[in-house]
Amino acid sequence: MQFDYDVTEISVSTRPLPKNFEKHLEGTGIKARLLSIYMFITEYFKKSIRPLRVMSLKGKVAIVTGAGGGVGRATTERLAAEGTKVVMVGRERKKLMKVISEVNDSKNLLPVSADVTKEAEVLNAIEQAISAFDRIDILVNNAGVLNEATPFHLMTDDQWLPLINTNLIGTFRTTKAVLPIMMERNDGGSIVNISSILGIRAIPKVPFSVYGVTKAGVIMFTKSIAVEYGQYNIRCNCVAPSTIRSPIIEPYLQDENAKMVLESSFPLRRIGDPEDISGAVCYLCSDDAKWITGTILTVDGGITAKQ
Repeated sequence: MQFDYDVTEISVSTRPLPKNFEKHLEGTGIKARLLSIYMFITEYFKKSIRPLRVMSLKGKVAIVTGAGGGVGRATTERLAAEGTKVVMVGRERKKLMKVISEVNDSKNLLPVSADVTKEAEVLNAIEQAISAFDRIDILVNNAGVLNEATPFHLMTDDQWLPLINTNLIGTFRTTKAVLPIMMERNDGGSIVNISSILGIRAIPKVPFSVYGVTKAGVIMFTKSIAVEYGQYNIRCNCVAPSTIRSPIIEPYLQDENAKMVLESSFPLRRIGDPEDISGAVCYLCSDDAKWITGTILTVDGGITAKQ
């Protein structure tokens, strides 16, 4: 009996050969050649196919500002779940301790009471991080404040200074304090800033002009740090969310009509959750994003795509 085989059409896999494969080829004159080709390709694929890896954050040390609630809390929980040691920075220690009690991972979570607008408190937080964990791999600049919607011509210094001091200067202070530590390390570090889509565009009938300016400043700051410190293998990226569920907007969601109007404005027909942002933050912090820097990632349910 004679068999005609076209070697180019033989399907190769890493599964074992069928039990009757060799018997089937007896007397064909091509048995040795086929087996040789099969074994060569099988060995090639074994060496060239790399195993899939999960987000690589285990063992790293992160500082998260504004860690007591909302996006900061969700980011802390997600990083801790990925095996990261987290220094939780916030103004209210009670909120930080509540997060720790619910995460139930006190060994890898360090609460530090600090106001990012005050340089001495920021430096103290950095010292505590180094003392506890001996390194800083990640900084998440999440601390921020939002004013009541006010037309710009009616705003006072007392209304806009807290926005500038927290959202912009607070981001400057923590970044300045962490950069020298990251520069000394051969493997650099990752900085993720939290901005807003209001830092990208103005929205009619939403009078948050100064808030938008501070968040636009965070975006430009992100790009500048990425370019200036890339030579030290320090990456800097930014997440720009749209409306995220928080205590600030919960009163509006109690009105079913207002809730429906708000949610229907998003292509995905819902507002964001803090976990939607923490997932994006953790990706940018991880080695999976090791060739991403200076990027502004909008996490907004698709709303900027339609406007």
